[in-house]
Amino acid sequence: MWTFTPTTHGVLVHTEESWTGAPVEANQAALQVALDNSPHNWVNNLKRQAEASK
Repeated sequence: MWTFTPTTHGVLVHTEESWTGAPVEANQAALQVALDNSPHNWVNNLKRQAEASK
């Protein structure tokens, strides 16, 4: 889930993500790394696109 809240300095982006199910339970360590990196990657890509649109 993503929420975007306008502020006086720009936009605050909040994201939450979770993964469940057999594939996650079978390989928790590797998928935890992917889950931890996913929001950072999405926000960096969002920032890059927003700045390119200026």
